[in-house]
Amino acid sequence: MKFLFVCLFSLGSLGKLYSQNTNSPYSILGIGDLETNFYNRTSGMANTGLAYRNDRYLINNNPASYTALQQQFFSFELSGRGQFINYKGDPLDGTSASGKDFAIKRLSIATKINKCWGSSAGIMPYSSANYQFNTIKNIQGTNASVPVTYDGSGGVNQVYWGNAFQLIKHLSVGINAAYLFGSLTQTENLVTADLATTLTTTRQVFLKNFKFTYGAQYYLPVNKKWDVNIGAVYSPAGNLASDASVVVTDNSTQLSSNADNTAATSFRLPNASGIGFSLTKNKKYTLTGDYNYQAWSATNYAGINYSLKNSSRASLGFEVSNKKSFFNSGIFERNYLQAGIYYGTSYLNIKGQQLKERGFTLGYGLNSKRNLLGLSIGLDVGQRGTEQAGLIKENYVNFTFTVSYRDFWRTKGTKYF
Repeated sequence: MKFLFVCLFSLGSLGKLYSQNTNSPYSILGIGDLETNFYNRTSGMANTGLAYRNDRYLINNNPASYTALQQQFFSFELSGRGQFINYKGDPLDGTSASGKDFAIKRLSIATKINKCWGSSAGIMPYSSANYQFNTIKNIQGTNASVPVTYDGSGGVNQVYWGNAFQLIKHLSVGINAAYLFGSLTQTENLVTADLATTLTTTRQVFLKNFKFTYGAQYYLPVNKKWDVNIGAVYSPAGNLASDASVVVTDNSTQLSSNADNTAATSFRLPNASGIGFSLTKNKKYTLTGDYNYQAWSATNYAGINYSLKNSSRASLGFEVSNKKSFFNSGIFERNYLQAGIYYGTSYLNIKGQQLKERGFTLGYGLNSKRNLLGLSIGLDVGQRGTEQAGLIKENYVNFTFTVSYRDFWRTKGTKYF
């Protein structure tokens, strides 16, 4: 029960337990950087998991996978990420060429309610914004210009409840119902040396709405050696309702505070879909592949020198699982190794350059038979962006971890351990 209290405390603190000085220059556009990491066991396989199923770990890439969970157990998972980034490009002034941060990213709980019904709930990020840059701003109606600093922070989180049902043998369907909520804050600091004053304008946009993701998996044992899974997900387009406010202060004196009527009343989310496969030999070697697509062009979102374009991501993952059989016919996984590669295009098109992202991942997991604890760690090395057209390229190294805990949620029936 002690672990339960730790998880509940972490849930209440999610979004606050972090330390960061990382700038993400492209998060100033849209609703920030969209999360492509699910912060679960598939992180070591480049987050390739639309067709992946596991009886111990929660695979939230596809809600249909919840029926794979082992009955009679409930599971908790807590995930985090450490990040190191190096920036390259002409706009840099040499003082912010690298950054790092650490953040708790996900907390989830799941259980197999009965033979055909699995369920999960949790909280994790949907997008994030964190940037800072300096520039020169012309004062309207004059020939004067002053230095300006822009700071941005915030993001959109999602609280979800997912359910999966086995309709017929070898076929499961599922749905994740998520409530998206959060805010994006931008602070403009305009310093006038002659007047010894700082004029600060803070704009804040609040976003919220529901988002649904539907999934299906078909899993078939071809023979005693081979298992084949096929998975797919779909999310319909929808709007994030928004409210905006502007607060202007002169040093510490508030000059005005009112609603920002110039801001859009909603932000359009696109249709999104994905398809994947999983091929397993001898319950030990698994090859997975995913392709995801988001139709951002239909949202018609654009600004000066940028627009939103259709985005896609392709990935491959490989896993070697070390399992051991016991005298009572049970099978226990002691540890596993993973690797993956990915390539994708971002939803951002800036100065005619659609941002691209590529990289590789490694993963390792260890399960304890004695206390039902599990640990997954992952390494993600990649790059995003370009130095062309005066843009910035990011080279990053991410470390992820997931701590899992399982226990019996009822005592009837056969216990496996």
